[in-house]
Amino acid sequence: MPLRVHNTLTRQKEDFVPLHPPRVTLFVCGLTPQDYAHLGHAKTYVAFDVIARYLRHKGYSVFYVQNVTDIEDRIIEKMHDTGKDWREIVRFHMDDYDRMMALLDVTSINLFAWATHYMNEIVAQIRGLVEKGYAYAAEDGSVYYDTTKFDGWGKLSGMKMEELKPGARVEVDERKRHPADFALWKAQKPGEPAWDSPWGKGRPGWHIEDTAITVSLFGPQYDLHGGATELMFPHHEAEIAQAEAFTGVRPFVKYWLHTGLLNVKGEKMSKSLGNFWSLRDAMAAYDPMVLRFFLVYAHYRSPLDFTPEALEEAKASYGRLLETVRNAKAALRTAAPGPLPADLDVRKGAESRWREFDAAMEDDFNTREALAAVFEFAREVNRALAVGASQPALGEAVAMFDRVGDILGLFREPPAGGAEDPLLDLLMETREAARARKDFASADRIRERLGELGYALEDGRDGARWKRR
Repeated sequence: MPLRVHNTLTRQKEDFVPLHPPRVTLFVCGLTPQDYAHLGHAKTYVAFDVIARYLRHKGYSVFYVQNVTDIEDRIIEKMHDTGKDWREIVRFHMDDYDRMMALLDVTSINLFAWATHYMNEIVAQIRGLVEKGYAYAAEDGSVYYDTTKFDGWGKLSGMKMEELKPGARVEVDERKRHPADFALWKAQKPGEPAWDSPWGKGRPGWHIEDTAITVSLFGPQYDLHGGATELMFPHHEAEIAQAEAFTGVRPFVKYWLHTGLLNVKGEKMSKSLGNFWSLRDAMAAYDPMVLRFFLVYAHYRSPLDFTPEALEEAKASYGRLLETVRNAKAALRTAAPGPLPADLDVRKGAESRWREFDAAMEDDFNTREALAAVFEFAREVNRALAVGASQPALGEAVAMFDRVGDILGLFREPPAGGAEDPLLDLLMETREAARARKDFASADRIRERLGELGYALEDGRDGARWKRR
């Protein structure tokens, strides 16, 4: 079955056919680093991390770019409020973002493109739009995009020009010819950072930064553009208008993918509602892998309701799944070479559940259905562990879990795990030797001490194994 993706532009699922296979170009709207990254950011960036991982698994060479909006109105507002240099604000919050993404195992991004590093490309694109008649300069040196000149305005979001009334969905600005027009270049105000341009000192508007970056890196057309659904209008609509007017190539992006909103108890997460939860706060309460599982265990296009109850349920579900993975790996180290009664069930399960997992991922990256197959396989593995399976069969089970973990970014153990496993195995061997010579007092003492350290021992048909509590 071919990989199919839901294209926001056409409002339907389409076969995924890159422009230049096996190369895939992917751009995702990144952070404006003026505050701490929050769970809404994580929902989008974890989703596209999984998408990039899966595309690479399918053999595509993915070049994944995420921009950094390092100059923007909110950064300047923060600069005025705090008295700090705008670069200090950006660097601090970008460093925090990097740490949070590392903890969530978001590793697939090839390039962070900082907007201020593309100032020459931004100015050149604005100049081209003015020369082609799609943009105009105001008296103060600002430059605006003329949305009435572009015949495709609204094709992504479905927004019609007549719906845009001053003071409603758009800001009132007497320098604009039409309410929908948007700033490409903003003339410098006192105390603001600025760069040189043909229209005087100023800085770029938000929308032009992204198209200058992507046209520079990818050319006039590329494969995938991702972002949160709330960016569809006006940001992504503006990107299309800018790029297609500037290059003359349509469509600007072949496939548009948008993630659903993250809600908190049914309401969109926002500071004004007092339900804002930063990733720093979330990770103080929950393991990063539990948070990642919570985000992955929902289809990327679906809205996700963030509640304490939902997090606790995700914690319990992920804990059960992780325990099975750990038990399979522990049993693999001590299992007999085979054959054993459960071997055939494990092998059949690994084959059939992988087909189900892959089919779900090929259906617009449906991680929820994919994880349903993984849970079913975990139940099959648990039954096999109870009656005994051989090393070859358990090896196939572990390989299945590893492959799923690599794609979804799950089952990563804490850094100390790899160092302590051999020591725990040695203690297990010492305990087994004590039991073999009927020194049950020593064997029980090892069990008790490991229990005090947070490990439980389980004696099974194929020997004992340990697990973290």
